[in-house]
Amino acid sequence: MPLYKSFTELMTLARRQMNGKLATLIGALLLQELIILFANSIGILLFPETDLVSNIFYFIISFIIQLFAGILQVGSCLLFLHTACGMPCQISDLFYAFKHSPDKAIKVQFIFALLNTICMLPSNIILWLAPDGLDYNTLLTTSIATLIGTIVYMLITLPIFPMFYLLLDFPNLTVMELFKKSLEIMKGNCIRYLLLQFCFLPLMFLSVFLCCLPLVWIIPYMNVTCTNFYLDIMAHRNRKMQE
Repeated sequence: MPLYKSFTELMTLARRQMNGKLATLIGALLLQELIILFANSIGILLFPETDLVSNIFYFIISFIIQLFAGILQVGSCLLFLHTACGMPCQISDLFYAFKHSPDKAIKVQFIFALLNTICMLPSNIILWLAPDGLDYNTLLTTSIATLIGTIVYMLITLPIFPMFYLLLDFPNLTVMELFKKSLEIMKGNCIRYLLLQFCFLPLMFLSVFLCCLPLVWIIPYMNVTCTNFYLDIMAHRNRKMQE
């Protein structure tokens, strides 16, 4: 008997679990994105990035917005856990963490936000120092720096991907304990998780040719599959402890 479910099993399971809940998942994810977009829009209005000082202030505001987005991310993970576990889910679950340890959600998000900021700093610096009227070379350099930063961020956050799920499953743990536990359970599973992400690349490429409309289905599908990946790891750990 294999230790873990195959990627095909995880993805098939996710599609089955989403039946009857897709509208709720899509609605919650769209609402989450709209809230973050609205917050970022206010930041742009306050600091329109017309000079270096405005860029720096907008950078700070964006970082703060990222921190508070962690509260919504906890609720998003709760929705996916409810879906994967066959439990009722509703859009209001998105706001769960506003009443349950929002400070801890922000602290967990701080780790992700800090890593993201560091990885994206080179591309931001290129834009800040660019002369008015971006030329082709500047745009190309910025795009390459952003791509590299995104890849690096994805790789270095692989070991801590389950932190928000662990926050929900182990609410009494401190952020440092959640961090250590995440590293522990992802030991030997990082490459598997990365390969699981690659399974969705064909769907992502296909969505580009369809005006990205399929993303409203693909993104919940990816998240429920990743939730199943987390639950599968935890189930394996529990079986191992009982032996």
